[in-house]
Amino acid sequence: MEAESLADSGFPLEVFPQKMQSIIIDMVVHGNFKVDYVAMSMLSAASAALGNTYRIHVKQDWDTNAALYIILVGRPGMGKTPPLQLAYKPIREYERKLFDKFCHELDLYEAACATKESGSKEMKKPILKRVTLDDFTLEALVLEHYNNLRGIAINYDEILGLLANTDRYGKNPMLERLLSIWSGCHLENTRVKNDRPQRVEEPCVNIIGTTQTKRMKELMASKFMDTGFLDRILVVYPKSKKVPHWLDEEDSHVRQSEASRKWADIIGKIFGLDYARCNDTNECCPNILYMDKDAHSLFFGWWNRNVDAINAIEDDEDVETRVMKHNTHVARIALLLQALRYVCGESHLQSIDVDSIEGALRLNEYCENCYQRCRAFVAEDTCDSMSKELLYLLEDSFDTKTAIKTGMENLRVTDRTVMNYIKELMKSGLITKAKKGFYEKVKFETGQATET
Repeated sequence: MEAESLADSGFPLEVFPQKMQSIIIDMVVHGNFKVDYVAMSMLSAASAALGNTYRIHVKQDWDTNAALYIILVGRPGMGKTPPLQLAYKPIREYERKLFDKFCHELDLYEAACATKESGSKEMKKPILKRVTLDDFTLEALVLEHYNNLRGIAINYDEILGLLANTDRYGKNPMLERLLSIWSGCHLENTRVKNDRPQRVEEPCVNIIGTTQTKRMKELMASKFMDTGFLDRILVVYPKSKKVPHWLDEEDSHVRQSEASRKWADIIGKIFGLDYARCNDTNECCPNILYMDKDAHSLFFGWWNRNVDAINAIEDDEDVETRVMKHNTHVARIALLLQALRYVCGESHLQSIDVDSIEGALRLNEYCENCYQRCRAFVAEDTCDSMSKELLYLLEDSFDTKTAIKTGMENLRVTDRTVMNYIKELMKSGLITKAKKGFYEKVKFETGQATET
C-alpha cells in the first residue's frame, strides 16, 4: 500500500494542518495517488483560491502574494493528472457557480435592453469571471485577469505544451511575460483594437502542470535555464517510480468522496477570505501579514546564511541563480501554510508565525531536492561518455593538475582534451569550481536519478 511508504517518500507531510494531512492520506490510500502530487496540487489550488486577498511582507517595501509555478514530474502511468484534477475540483465548481450567475445576469441585462426599460442604460453588461485557464493568448490572459483581479490559475496537463508556444509572439514572447508575472510586474493590454485598455497592477498567476521524466531534458534546455524561468519553478518528483496497486476495498470510493468533500470545504473557506478596505477610499486592498518575531528571526537567519555562501563564491559563473529565488518561494509557501492552518481551525491569520516559516523551508528544500535529482539524470544523459569516464576516475574533490594527469594516464588524451572534458562536466552541472584550479563533484540526493 502507498500509505506504508509515506514515511519513505521524503515528503514533509507534517508541515500541513492536521485536518489537511488526514485528507491527503485518505486520497493517497484510497485514490492510489502519490503523496507528493496530492499535497503540492492542493497547495497550488489553495494559492489560486487565496489570490491577491492576502500578501506576506518580506522586508522594507517588498511584499508578495502566494502565486507558485509548479511542475509534477514522473514516468507515464505514475498518476500525475488525477490528483491535480481532484485538487482543483472545488475551484471548477466555484467557476460553475460564477458561470451560472453570469448567465442569469446576462439574461436580465438582455431583457432590459430588449424592452428598453427605464434604467437599462445604467445597467452594466455582466462580465464572466474565470479562475482557471488552460489555453489562451497573452491578450486573453490579461483580459481574464483584469476581469478577476483576485487571481488566475493556469492548468496545463503537459506543461511543455504551454512553453512550446513561447516563441510565437514575436517581440512580446510569452516566456518573458511569465517571468515578469512571477516577479510581480504589472500586466497591461493597450492595443488599439481594444475598446478599453486593461491593466493589472499586481498580478497573481499560478501555474501548475505535469511532464514526463524523459521530457525534463527539454525543460532544462538553455532557453529556460538562461532566462531564469526554471529558477522560478517548484519541481515535484517522487523518489519512488512504482505505480501504486489498486485497493479492492468496498468503501474506498466512499472514503475518497468524503476526503474530496472536506477538501472542498477548505477551499470554500479560503474563497471566503476577503480583501481589506482602505480607510480613505473604501477600496479593496490586500491584507498584509507580517512575520512575528520568531518567524522573522528564522527567515532572515536562514537567508543570510545563503547570502554568506553566495558571497564566498569568487567566480560569477559559479553562482547558482536558482538559490536567489528561494526567499520568494519560502515567503509565498509560508503565507499559504498560515492561511491553510487558519481555515482548518489550527492557527490565526494575524501574522506569519514560526511554524509556517519552518514548514515553508522544509517544502522548499523538498522541491529543491526534486530539482537536483532531475538535474542529475538530465546531466548524465546529456554529458558525453568520455567526460563522464574521467569524472568516475576522479575523487569527489580534485584540482586541474590531478585531472590532467588522470586523463593522460588512464584515457590516453592530451591535457587540452582533459580541459575540454572539464568544461563539458561544468556545463552539464556534474562538477562545480570550488576556487581557481579546484573542482568538486555535485552531490545529488540519492534516489532513482537515472530514469529514462
